Amino acid sequence: MSSDDRWSAQRYNTNASFVYSSQYTSPTLNLLAPRPGERILDLGCGSGDLTIDSLLPAVLPGGSIVGLDSSSSLLSKARQNLSSSSTSSNDKSSISWIECDGHDLASLGKDGQFDAVFSNAALHWMKRDPQRVVNGVYGLLKPGGRFIGEMGGALNMVGVRSTLHAVLANHGVDANKVDPWFFPTPEVYRAILEKAGFRVESCDLVPRLTPLPTGLRGWLETFAFAFLDALPSSADRKAVIDEVCRRVEVDMKHDVGDGGEGKWTVMYVRLRFKAWKE
Repeated sequence: MSSDDRWSAQRYNTNASFVYSSQYTSPTLNLLAPRPGERILDLGCGSGDLTIDSLLPAVLPGGSIVGLDSSSSLLSKARQNLSSSSTSSNDKSSISWIECDGHDLASLGKDGQFDAVFSNAALHWMKRDPQRVVNGVYGLLKPGGRFIGEMGGALNMVGVRSTLHAVLANHGVDANKVDPWFFPTPEVYRAILEKAGFRVESCDLVPRLTPLPTGLRGWLETFAFAFLDALPSSADRKAVIDEVCRRVEVDMKHDVGDGGEGKWTVMYVRLRFKAWKE
């Protein structure tokens, strides 16, 4: 694992398996409508669960999938998942994995090698230059190719994000400098797609109440590492997690029994889109 890779495949699979569950990914996969024989790039494939279980079977026979992610930890887990899957050896050869930052897609070439680029819950992490990411996608697609994705949109994790900023400020940290997320409105992302040359078929916000299997603490430990790493000690990080959970539980923690246990539900707001390269 590279020294700057803060992802943990174990935490991701334990605390956030809903990210790649069929319950939440089927609408975007239906929008993609992959077909046998197609070559598809899974941009931000994570631990490869969706890549292996949903994308690969849809393009067989004759098709292939490339799973791309910037995290060596997640890609290592993806390779393990493929190796242990029931997929035949011949079909396993139809998946390849690439470790690459989504901002650097141009390094893969601009020869129109993919019928489609698909992305689930990854583009909002590519904050440094979203236009560069989309331009890179455009270059990788064949004429007539499509770009389908779902990412965090405006108001995603509302309440949790603002509370992180407030609590970090009390610890002397300017959260604006470390916040890793790009949660655009449909108008903003449509403009980015169109500037790259895409014809946008749809681009909409989809609010989604999302239960957290290990509570907000597990979610913060999995996804809020950019905020937590700005703090000087593990004690400070624990204190921030405790304070964020305490502040937002009145809205997000439900069915609390005598023992204090309860179920956490947060408001995910997804931006789902489909665009074409003409």
